[in-house]
Amino acid sequence: MEASRELAAKWRARHEEARAFYRDRPVAVPAATTGMAAANNVDHFLNARLHTEGAKQQPRAADLEFLRRLSLDTVGLIPTSGEVRAFLAAPAATRRQQAIERLLAQPEWADNWVAYWQDVLAENPGILKPDLNNTGPFRYWIHQSLTDGVPFDRFVAELIQMEGSPHQGAPAAFAQATLNDAPMAAKADVLGQAFLGVKLNCARCHDAPFHPYKQKDLFSMAAMLQGKDMKLPVTSTVPLVEGARRPAVQISLKAGEPIAPGWAFESLVQHEQSGALPVEGKVESRRSLASLFVSPRNERFAQVVVNRVWKRYMGVGFVEPADDWARSKPSHPELLQYLAREFVLSGYDLKHLARLLFSSHAYQRRPIELLADTQMPSKNRLFAGPLRRKMSAEQLVDSLHRAVGKRFECEELNLNPAGDRAPAQFLNMGKPARAWQLTALSNERDRPALALPIAQALVDMMTAYGWRQSRQSAATTRDDASSPMQALILANGVLGTRIVRLSDDGAFTELALKDQPVERLVNESFLRVLSRPATAEETRAMTALLNPVYASRKVAGAGSSYAALKSDNRVSWSNHLSAEATLIRMEEERRMRMGAEPTKRLTKEFRERFEDSLWAMLNSPEFVLMP
Repeated sequence: MEASRELAAKWRARHEEARAFYRDRPVAVPAATTGMAAANNVDHFLNARLHTEGAKQQPRAADLEFLRRLSLDTVGLIPTSGEVRAFLAAPAATRRQQAIERLLAQPEWADNWVAYWQDVLAENPGILKPDLNNTGPFRYWIHQSLTDGVPFDRFVAELIQMEGSPHQGAPAAFAQATLNDAPMAAKADVLGQAFLGVKLNCARCHDAPFHPYKQKDLFSMAAMLQGKDMKLPVTSTVPLVEGARRPAVQISLKAGEPIAPGWAFESLVQHEQSGALPVEGKVESRRSLASLFVSPRNERFAQVVVNRVWKRYMGVGFVEPADDWARSKPSHPELLQYLAREFVLSGYDLKHLARLLFSSHAYQRRPIELLADTQMPSKNRLFAGPLRRKMSAEQLVDSLHRAVGKRFECEELNLNPAGDRAPAQFLNMGKPARAWQLTALSNERDRPALALPIAQALVDMMTAYGWRQSRQSAATTRDDASSPMQALILANGVLGTRIVRLSDDGAFTELALKDQPVERLVNESFLRVLSRPATAEETRAMTALLNPVYASRKVAGAGSSYAALKSDNRVSWSNHLSAEATLIRMEEERRMRMGAEPTKRLTKEFRERFEDSLWAMLNSPEFVLMP
């Protein structure tokens, strides 16, 4: 931070120029709508449309529903029971705004956003053969930028220039696309989708049939990333065979044709309007491209980012699909312009944008009982309330651990503990502390000695809920539709079983050992898992289950027997084919999949009943669905 002080000052000066540009382009805010609640200007725009359509607002969500939703949307975790009690102890008039400020200030804000940008930027790390389209520790640059609060235009500009070490967590790793006939064309497509709403993947081999883009549009941007003229690879063309049926697509470039660096999207911003960047990378054409992307005069950039943030918190965007604006019109163009202007005036601050949304009455309403649907027609996107959402795979896994007070336990993500191979062959991705740090385990040949059983259980759960082990392409929306596999793996999978078990590493074991009435145990359990007190009916049912064995639940003289699970580092890549290595790892896998032993401090009769109660709460739709 100290080393970049001068550079940060230059970015602040650039932001002043951007503010001057947007101050001359005010957006008129509609007057308050009679009979409709509003907390800020966001609501005035939405209410005007609701009134025109004759639609009603959703009722305001209850306080604890709001807190759980806000906590998941900011830090990616359900609130602790202590946070619930502190929230309820605050004055009713200010508790929501206080919670917004407190959670926006938490360092976990970065953890919750990294997974999203991993998908959008096709961040694709692995621990085996990093030279095979592997971005390596690039993810940590994303995390560090979010942690440091780097302005988002600077984040994108540095990403596009791809400077630094490809092996030590720098934007240079974003350039990695080995065994690709035109890697910079792949990256140009990712950047176009992410920050311009321009989907260019169909232009990879021919002119796009359903979009207004030519193949040259993509490859001229790719040449800007390459820093020199490119020749169109044969493998990026559609072959024309004499006498055969002609392809239905238009072909305007020939294999081997040179393509000069160029900007094809002058409808968004003209080349001479982009302005110089404070960041000065080594490749001049990349600097020029970065300046075009984040230019204040490129209004599309701020609007695309706003649309992505809105979609993430409200379930559907003003423009859908969020990564393809060619054939879509925004449902609320004036509100989109207003928020984009606010975003730029704030110095491209994502937290400022989030604060506006969280503080709105619209965000704080009860959800529309319809799972987020990107195909919802624009005319139906009225935002009477947010659409119902599910936890993301990362939020689910992290919140399972928080709910029961167990550490995020996982082996080191490293197939070569001996450390005798170069980073270009093997990466050590460390021991994950949050779900976003997991990666493809690269054991497609199912070699027992290369198994990472705890990591595999986590990966299996996340994959069932839409996480991608391999991100060969960019994605804004995950395929996380409800499925029997999701219910089965949460109810019966290795991770679900280990989470529910009352072992000596879990907070619920200590809670059960406390001297307290059973009703207090029941209420605290609901606070920790579902972020609310138990209802009278729930209290009666759970008390009736536990009461017969509650008074005799403690085992006299029994002590804690928890021992952390450890991986045997004698097994490494150099010996993984040996029979002994296989036997060592198979025995280790058996132990790790079983997890920690049940506590001996509680009787089996009580423990099983209490575990059944926790299992029921964790497997209820209320746990997985956002309130």
